[in-house]
Amino acid sequence: MKVLHVAETIRGGIASYLNDLHAQQEASFGHGNVHYVVPSDHRHDLVGIDDSQITLFDRAGRSVSGLFQMLRSSLQAIDAFRPDVVHLHSSFAGLVLRPALAARSGGPRVIYCPHGWAFSRETGRLSHRVTKAAENILARTTDRIICISGDEFNEAVRAGLSPDRLTLVHNGISKNRPLPQSISTSWPSKKLKVLFVGRLDRQKGFDLLIEAARSLEDIIDVRIVGASVVNKSEGLAHPSNVTMLGWLDREQIESHLEAADVVVIPSRWEAFGLVALEAMRAAKPILAFRIGALPEIVVDGVTGVLCAPVSAQQLVLGFLRVLDLDLKVLGQRGYDRFKQFYDIQKTHRRLQQVYIEVLSTGQPRPQEQVQLQSDLSKTF
Repeated sequence: MKVLHVAETIRGGIASYLNDLHAQQEASFGHGNVHYVVPSDHRHDLVGIDDSQITLFDRAGRSVSGLFQMLRSSLQAIDAFRPDVVHLHSSFAGLVLRPALAARSGGPRVIYCPHGWAFSRETGRLSHRVTKAAENILARTTDRIICISGDEFNEAVRAGLSPDRLTLVHNGISKNRPLPQSISTSWPSKKLKVLFVGRLDRQKGFDLLIEAARSLEDIIDVRIVGASVVNKSEGLAHPSNVTMLGWLDREQIESHLEAADVVVIPSRWEAFGLVALEAMRAAKPILAFRIGALPEIVVDGVTGVLCAPVSAQQLVLGFLRVLDLDLKVLGQRGYDRFKQFYDIQKTHRRLQQVYIEVLSTGQPRPQEQVQLQSDLSKTF
């Protein structure tokens, strides 16, 4: 089986997902039978994957020209690699590639994973309606839609997508934790040591964390790993108890995880949150809002602390709750939960089953998909 993964951006969770999934898929499908189309500025986020297995496209941030480059590079990769399955990651890849692939007859099967629905984000009512309508139309060009959490599955059904096209495949990561750097990170603070890993944007609640840290300047010490993806800088002034580290490699992040007391995930919306799994694998408790898939992952008072509603004030109260808990006990419980539910091998086996199902010769494309393909072919 030959699988082509396409993403408009991979920095952060999608890169972690693909890196851990790669070894599993290559072992099952054969060396060289897994290929990737990713932006050139994110090439080094794919670790241990040969250049021959990656097609790059150039982009200057998120722009129409960048999306066109992704489309062109993807079609070239499909012609050269001739995959059985094209696995699209996130909304922009799904928006651009699905109509183009539907316009081709006899092409590969199409799997789409939104990694968080666009209509679940904080946008206006009109934007919600437009994105829901677009996803419902494009679903007809898709052999299967992968939902990475129960929350994402339920959101899709509420938006009108047919459950028959949806498959729940929980995210996972490798149970083999990358070794922290040989020289452990120095974090001598006597305050509560708090680690944040992710993009510095509104979705991830970066601004809420800064505000909460300012209120708890004498109580918590915060280290922030990450940077803005869309904008070069968020421009937020931060208090003295916040240290900005930028993007780090996996071993460096593990070193900071090793030194931290708690991992904070202050996201306003979150389809899954792979950082939560990385924290649990490192036996670290989690502080997060009760949104999206996070209540499926974090057990309040058992493996971490959940707070609601989303606000800096509630985040402050969450930190104060954390101070009263035995963090080592919570971290160990989180590690046990990770081993039980979130091993990447389970994710791989379920995805492999989905690929086999859509490739089955006994399962023709639905008639409505064939008709839409004909209509799109005439348009293109």
